[in-house]
Amino acid sequence: MSDFVDSSKWNLIMDSTKSATLSGGMIIEPIAPFEPDHLFSSAIVGIQVFSSTAKSNWYKAGYLYQAIPTALSLGLAIGESRFIALYTPIIIKFLYFPSNYHLSFEVARYFKDCTLKIWEFSE
Repeated sequence: MSDFVDSSKWNLIMDSTKSATLSGGMIIEPIAPFEPDHLFSSAIVGIQVFSSTAKSNWYKAGYLYQAIPTALSLGLAIGESRFIALYTPIIIKFLYFPSNYHLSFEVARYFKDCTLKIWEFSE
């Protein structure tokens, strides 16, 4: 576990900000899911979510979904999903599908802006 403090083992995959479409201060189109164009090969990822417009009592940022390539007609199937808290860095180890997967992060619908950072750990 001490390897987690070694910054050379963490590869930043995504550092992106998105905003909802607003009209008169009201959300008319929520933030689209973040979907890194990366095939993850490590079972371990780090994630952190920020929002400059979040209220001080907000805790929930959204959900992270693991998508597994399959031979099914749709191409991808949902693997594991995880609740993601706002601001708190989280290290996740996927247990059931540890490699060759994609990630998708769905932001809570009431966010006006969201910044997502995802790292992949090199074991």
